[in-house]
Amino acid sequence: MPQVTRNYEKIWETIKEALANHSVSPTMDACAKLVGVNPSTLKDALKRKFNITSEDLKAFAGYGDNADTVGESESYEEEGNSIRVISVSTQKKTEEDLVKEYNIDLNKWRIKAFHIKTSQGYRKDRQVDWRVDDGKVLYGDVHDSGKMLVVTLHHSELVLERKTEEIQTRMICEQIIKDAAEYAPVYEKITYPKKTGKMMYEIDMPDIHFGRLTWEEESGENYDIRIAENMVTKVLEELLTYTELFPIKKILLPLGNDFYNVNSKSNTTVGGTPQQEDTRAAKTFRRGLQLAIKMIETCSQIAPVDVLIIKGNHDEERVFYLGEALHAWFHTNPQVFVDNRAVSRKYYLYGKNLLGFTHGGEFKIDKLPSIMPTEVPDLWAKSQYREWHLGHIHHKFEVNEENGVVVRFLRSLVPIDAWTFDKGFVGAQKAAESFVWDPNKGLLAQFTATP
Repeated sequence: MPQVTRNYEKIWETIKEALANHSVSPTMDACAKLVGVNPSTLKDALKRKFNITSEDLKAFAGYGDNADTVGESESYEEEGNSIRVISVSTQKKTEEDLVKEYNIDLNKWRIKAFHIKTSQGYRKDRQVDWRVDDGKVLYGDVHDSGKMLVVTLHHSELVLERKTEEIQTRMICEQIIKDAAEYAPVYEKITYPKKTGKMMYEIDMPDIHFGRLTWEEESGENYDIRIAENMVTKVLEELLTYTELFPIKKILLPLGNDFYNVNSKSNTTVGGTPQQEDTRAAKTFRRGLQLAIKMIETCSQIAPVDVLIIKGNHDEERVFYLGEALHAWFHTNPQVFVDNRAVSRKYYLYGKNLLGFTHGGEFKIDKLPSIMPTEVPDLWAKSQYREWHLGHIHHKFEVNEENGVVVRFLRSLVPIDAWTFDKGFVGAQKAAESFVWDPNKGLLAQFTATP
């Protein structure tokens, strides 16, 4: 095999800059990880080429007077699907400090535990003055009083685990998105019947929790992906029958809002809460994508469709991939537009109607009326009728109109699970809702469909 030749002058410059900026721990292991070199190889090269030892690294980090502190140490261990970082230092180091020092990618690793405690240590009362020229130590002076000083040592331990499930789910979703873009059907332009009027029809089905598994004996009703598919399809068909009563020019279809029940293969929400799940993560993602495609195609037979992807507290990552897959699938469809921007609050202006969408539960709801004019002052100025539409709580609830803004929590179709039943959160009517908006007169009609 050919021998790899490294430019250690350039490597040493990189390490010196990182030490000076305190972006890397002054240990041989940390510096080696920074530049991608084996620690023992780096230690030998620095000693041979520049006469730099492990102890000298602290001097370049700007605290050479602490170089002889008794008890200081740094260690980084990566084995299989876990990382353990231990720092004993006169500097107090947080989780963020250790993650930054060792360049740990939190997209691939999850913080499992972090502990910090203090103890007393000792160091020599000495100072070191290095003479460095062109990255090489020429000589140094050491001033040592011979005394020992008491110092506080901070013991920081950080444990991380690999995000195996999330990575596998992400790879599955990315492959599905790639397939969707490659094999997306060609949609012909639809010539819709000419109607007088320009009304917009909004269809809301938040909190479908596709993939949730419930058992009638345990929580009062059965639910799985087959039941969810049938229920959503029939309710959507019922809501679309009301479009015959109005001259509909546009359909607005918000999707997301906990469209999926879990976020990863481990069957937990994005926050790590375990859920009762019907089937495997790849299967629920694919079947959920197929359901969403069917919903959009059905709506597009009535009028052009604008799809807003709204993140939830169960499925934030998965619903983003859903949005990417839908965008790829419909990118050639002239009747469909998919808004999959990553923002948690989205706005939609139709004539004089300004609608805001967010999941709910992220912050105090009484802030929403003042958030709207602050975030979209241009849309606010063009509007006369303003509302927020939220999911999350699975039942109908309207906050009093404030600052000219109505805040509505919308119903959900999903049955309660065992945890919800045990806590006594029962009695909410399962339903989906729709709204008819006139561009000049505001809200004209509202419909409810129950499964």
